[in-house]
Amino acid sequence: MNAPRTRAEREAFARSAVQQVEHERVQVAAHYEHDPAIFSMVLDRRLAYATGVFQDPAEDLESAQERKFARIKEKLAIAPGERMLDVGCGWGSNLLYLAQHTEGCVHGITLSEKQREVALARAHEWGVASRVRVDVQHVEDLDFAPESLDAVLFSGSIVHMHNREAIHRQMVRLLRPGGRMLISDCYYPEQARGNRESTATQYIFVEALGYCRLLALSEELTVMERAGLDVIHVEDLTGHYVLTLERWIDNVRRNRQQIEALAPGFSRVLQSYMTIARLSFARRTALEYMILATKGRPKTDVGLWRIP
Repeated sequence: MNAPRTRAEREAFARSAVQQVEHERVQVAAHYEHDPAIFSMVLDRRLAYATGVFQDPAEDLESAQERKFARIKEKLAIAPGERMLDVGCGWGSNLLYLAQHTEGCVHGITLSEKQREVALARAHEWGVASRVRVDVQHVEDLDFAPESLDAVLFSGSIVHMHNREAIHRQMVRLLRPGGRMLISDCYYPEQARGNRESTATQYIFVEALGYCRLLALSEELTVMERAGLDVIHVEDLTGHYVLTLERWIDNVRRNRQQIEALAPGFSRVLQSYMTIARLSFARRTALEYMILATKGRPKTDVGLWRIP
């Protein structure tokens, strides 16, 4: 791994592993413990807090997020009865889509009790509660039996986790042979672009979102391979994240008064961090990738995918 790139990362390295887990448990959860009604005014109807996949720049947010859900479904290829873990499942966007569109059993973990409540309420409302479980838990506290999972998803969540080496080793232990792991998240270019020590970076990584650690893509892939995963597909979704952030920012502006009534000052936090992020991805000082890896022989041939 490269030397720490940001103040947030240096501070994390100064903590013990136990202290860092507790730091993430408290600081990261704070952002997501705001009233879910706020996020319903900013995000799509399923409350996906990660990039969509746009067919063209004029497309609406709902269509882009539905395409992303379908892409994740095709890549994870969950068969009837298989067990999937969604790490950082949020309000259940991917978790419930997969429950609705596969016959697998889905288990989500989040650091936010409010997110758990929304996800479980929607599972009941949408008729999939019997195959959905959601716990408030840090990923490093999981006590699953070895080789008890068929698929693992990190969508917009692994960026909040410092101890990547241990987490990847943990996921390899939990996956059965042929198991799949998908990550959709933010990365730094290997070559430094922009000022990673700026107050804007500190604002996003600490003040707005609690804790973020952006690796280079090459670092993440190396850690995954050393843990025992085979990386079989990588997509650059940076441009799609720019478009997603634009839609979110427009929604914050449109609903500022209602957001402020629920959480004074939070609309400014959202618009500020999203604007900084949009500029970063537009300038490619930060990047967005989707990574698919397997434990052993791949279940599907990526060359035969019919992915929208």
